[in-house]
Amino acid sequence: MKKMDSSDFTPWIFTGIIVLLTVGLIVLIFAYGNGSSGTAKETTVPALTQEDWTHGPNDAKVSIIEYGDFQCPACAAYYPLFLELENYYKDKSVIFAFRNFPLYQVHKNAEISAKASEAAGLQGKYWEMHDKLYKDQISWGDAPQKKAMEQFDDYAKSLNLDLDKLHKDMESASVKNKIEKDVKSASDAFVDHTPTFFINLKQIKNPTSLDEFKKIIDDALAAS
Repeated sequence: MKKMDSSDFTPWIFTGIIVLLTVGLIVLIFAYGNGSSGTAKETTVPALTQEDWTHGPNDAKVSIIEYGDFQCPACAAYYPLFLELENYYKDKSVIFAFRNFPLYQVHKNAEISAKASEAAGLQGKYWEMHDKLYKDQISWGDAPQKKAMEQFDDYAKSLNLDLDKLHKDMESASVKNKIEKDVKSASDAFVDHTPTFFINLKQIKNPTSLDEFKKIIDDALAAS
């Protein structure tokens, strides 16, 4: 599986205060309906494969899959919380994965940001681009596509990526097919909001706190 040692993300871990503020933001997003209903359905998704972007051991007892949209405010609000979880469980039998579910009708830059992350992955920098897109979402989220693409180019330069290759790969059949495969797996599972989380391939209701998320994972570990 395409993965990165979670210890590489230690510099990005936020303080407890930031996490608390983030959780508050998540609650507000739910309250005002900005992009995520958090309603769980009795559905499952395909198992992880070599094509998925993951953190954690391949033989993990518990898998956590997020279906996300890089322009989604709720996804950006969950981002630091997810980093906390990845750090907390880095020495435990848990694997984290991200799959694309761009909300094309709502977010005009959802598709190109998904393409940018996938194309960066073809140069070995998927998670680095993933992080930049979420951490700096406010800079490109509502910008015209040309301006957003310029921002992505700046991220790519900072990651020492080949820009020509990035642009070519963004329009390639392989990147298009990867995103379409993610979207189909989500649609088949009746995913209708982002982020949507699956633990051991089963959809859960979106947790509204770090402790609530930990309890769900701990319960899954205990049951495995």
